[in-house]
This record gives sequence, structure tokens and C-alpha cells, in this order.
Amino acid sequence: MNRPSASSDITPWAWVSTLYFAEALPYVAVMTLSVLMYKVMGISNAEIAFYTSWLYLPWVIKPLWSPFVDMWRTKRWWIVITEALIAIGLACVAFTLPGAWFFQLSLAFFWLTAFVSATHDIAADGFYMLALTQHQQAFYVGIRSTFYRIATIAAQGGLVALAWVIGENGGSISFSWSVVMGVMSLFLFFFSV
Repeated sequence: MNRPSASSDITPWAWVSTLYFAEALPYVAVMTLSVLMYKVMGISNAEIAFYTSWLYLPWVIKPLWSPFVDMWRTKRWWIVITEALIAIGLACVAFTLPGAWFFQLSLAFFWLTAFVSATHDIAADGFYMLALTQHQQAFYVGIRSTFYRIATIAAQGGLVALAWVIGENGGSISFSWSVVMGVMSLFLFFFSV
């Protein structure tokens, strides 16, 4: 089988950790942080439950477009493009939060980010499977899971704490969550370059 190399000079330690850290961030932003953010911004529980439950749909139906990702372009191309698009999506969420239509606009950008993130998952997992031998895959599965969990903890713990600190120091709720989404956007942009 023709394996796409991650470059013979680059150890998988260098890309497995960052790839799966970058895979977890948008998932946590869309599925968890959006719920917390909307709650503190005054959206009712019923609206949060109804609208954010639809955000999970792209991950459920990603098998429908995964063959397209497999056939068109390389996995590496998809990874770089989707990380850049996720960064743009999260930046758009950050810019919509101070506005009057923040709920509708941020939901739309979260949904687009979810779709792109699900596509990133397809490409990342495909690259992992193709770039590593079965022995390497077995070895790095723990590293992969660890960095996914580190990103989950960093986003659900560190970034939520950042929003709280900004709010406690006089920042508005919308500003504090804009900063959080902006920080996540910068992380994803950094990973895409």
C-alpha cells in the first residue's frame, strides 16, 4: 500500500499529539462550551437544549461525506484546510457575540464549524491510519487519546476559567466568551500553519 509519509524526518510524536489536540478543541467548543456560554448569556434551557442538540448532527452523518474526503485531495490537504476553516468559524462566533443577533448568528457559525470539524475528524483519522504502520498505530493510540483529553480539559477547564476571570474583572459576558472563542481560533490557526 502507498503510505503518505509524514516525512521520514518527522517523528509521529510531533504530529499525533497536535493533530488530536486540534481535533478535540472544536468538538468541545461546539458541544460543551456553546451550552455553557448560552446559559450565562441568558438563553433559556429549552432553547439551548433544542438548538444545540442539532449541532451534533454533522458528527452523526459524517459517514455520508467521508468517501468524498477519501477520494478528493490528500488527507494532509483536508487537515490543513479544515483547521484554517475551523479557526475562521470560531473567530466568526467571537465577533457575533457582542451583537443583538448573537444567538442566531453564533448558532449558524457553530453549525458550520461542526460540519468542518467532522470533516477534519475524517481526514485526521484517515491520515493516522495511512501514515502509520499497524504497530505504530497501536503504540500511538494512547498518545492520541491523551492529547485529545488534554485538549478537552484545557477547553472545559482553562478556557471556562478564563471567561470567568474576565467577567469577574469587569468584562461583559459577551466579551469574556468572545475572548475564549478568539483564543480557540488562534490555537486552530496556529495548528493549520
